[in-house]
Amino acid sequence: MVGEKVHGRELLKPFDPFTRKIQFGMHGKTADSEEIKHWTTYETKRSGNYYGTKAKINLWNLPHDIKPSHFSGYMMWLASDDGIINSIVAGFHVYPELYHDNKLHFFTYWTVDDYNSTGCYNLDCEGFVMVNWDVLTPGSVVNPVSIYNGQQYDITLSIKKDAQSGHWFLYREDLGEAKLIGYWPKSQFKSLADKATVISWGGMVIYDKNDISPPMGSGHFAGELERKAAYFKNIEIFYSDGKSHDLIDGAQSETAEKEECYTISELVNSSKYGQHDGHLFYFGGPGGCTD
Repeated sequence: MVGEKVHGRELLKPFDPFTRKIQFGMHGKTADSEEIKHWTTYETKRSGNYYGTKAKINLWNLPHDIKPSHFSGYMMWLASDDGIINSIVAGFHVYPELYHDNKLHFFTYWTVDDYNSTGCYNLDCEGFVMVNWDVLTPGSVVNPVSIYNGQQYDITLSIKKDAQSGHWFLYREDLGEAKLIGYWPKSQFKSLADKATVISWGGMVIYDKNDISPPMGSGHFAGELERKAAYFKNIEIFYSDGKSHDLIDGAQSETAEKEECYTISELVNSSKYGQHDGHLFYFGGPGGCTD
């Protein structure tokens, strides 16, 4: 766990759900391609016993098109690491190289061997089993999206370990009742077959060295807050009792290592902003970094 001080706060290097090897290996890039990543995330302690998470995730198109090889997304992921990382991810991203457009897509991702030879996006390989195609399909374009200083749109996702089957179920929960999208089978996992040891939420961009970094979220800094910056709200964790629990203030670690381009707000109870949306944070930025 690598830490640094930014504005007096201790920041941690995030638990990485992607590597170039898997992420771009299917799309013409090599494992040793030079890449830059920037994060704005919160994560739990890395030695926990977690059985799922839930969050309301704000939806935005980027303010301008990005290069085909660039990636800009926000997601939640659960992982377990006993020396070989197992990870499952769900969220939203703009990734022109994968979809041949600059639209916002819902996506899933997984690996069971530290990103060496397993894992893929969406339904590009076996590993995620679709149940209800009419709820939300991995890889599909997401509409409508939020308008700056106008109407806001979000989708609530949850990932829960099913007590009977042991599979990791992915639900959409903003349609009046929880709707099962699909699941990651227990049988394909090793350390994640039982539980997750870390959960993360937030945004990430990836771009090639010597390029200019893409926007994240709405393309606006976290400090602009409601209707302007992207958000995660109603963030909850599932423990072994199968019930959702609110977050504990101060128990999550923050990452925002490139604050001239991307920022993240405090993770606080929404009552601070006069809202009733559980724990929330805002994140994002215009990009423009040249690392």
